[in-house]
Amino acid sequence: MIKYSITPAALEDAIEAAVPRWSSNAAKRARKLVQLGAFQEKTSIWSQVKPVYMKVQFNKCVFCERQFESPQYGTIEFDLEHFRPKSSVLAWPDPRKHPQLAYSVAMGDAAPAGYFWLAYDPLNYAASCKVCNTTFKLNYFPVAGPRGAVNSTTAELAAEAPYLCYPLGADGEDPETLVTFIATVAVPAQADGPGRLRGQIIIDFFGLNKREQLHRDRARMLALFGPALLAQAQGTASASDLRLIASMTEANLPHCSCLRAYKQLWARDAALAQRVFEQCREYMLSEAGTAPPYDHDRAASIG
Repeated sequence: MIKYSITPAALEDAIEAAVPRWSSNAAKRARKLVQLGAFQEKTSIWSQVKPVYMKVQFNKCVFCERQFESPQYGTIEFDLEHFRPKSSVLAWPDPRKHPQLAYSVAMGDAAPAGYFWLAYDPLNYAASCKVCNTTFKLNYFPVAGPRGAVNSTTAELAAEAPYLCYPLGADGEDPETLVTFIATVAVPAQADGPGRLRGQIIIDFFGLNKREQLHRDRARMLALFGPALLAQAQGTASASDLRLIASMTEANLPHCSCLRAYKQLWARDAALAQRVFEQCREYMLSEAGTAPPYDHDRAASIG
């Protein structure tokens, strides 16, 4: 997960350019929902602006950074999702669905009406893959504080102290201060305190380490850049190697938060980073049936 910096004004301009009068139509619908005191619509218009968010997010899932379209896997299904659910927020974790998850802190009460007044707030949208949105996120939204009052703005709702992180916009936390990577494994970026807990909750919430697809995609990216980094460490890097390395931090790359952490690892401990590269290369060979299966735990603990 990475930060996509765009101002509210720039986002509104992009929406208006893509779908003229969408903002005024959305405002009318939002006012009606506020009058009703609940989300009650038979039709909606937020899907019309999905291409805007796809462009802002470089065609990647806002939560897991999977690419919506790729040569390897074609097109994956995705939604324009509501960060704060528009209706019926459920308590998380649900003991029936998440028996393995337990925390010593409050996660917020259920809210039957949800955040209906934000159903048409552009700063409550993000493009998300179907797995993140319909398998994991659903109508959950854990918070440390009391839920905000009706008609609170997204800025005012920061007082809820949400555990999840909204990556769009100039405000709010940088997700990479909460979640980073060791090899293909997501880990809290902070060593202790509330930040560490929040990072772990985000990892658990979206199943960032439970989905083989994510490990495979991250390993592919590390294996792609590994030879150039190895050449640099050995003093044999070509101009093309250096250009490739320079591009590793670019936000348009799938799983670039994992790549950024990997680049930092090469600067900090080249020997360990090389072993990670070898593990990822083995994983790519295992896909072709020419090497043993990839061991995520060993990849995270080598060195």
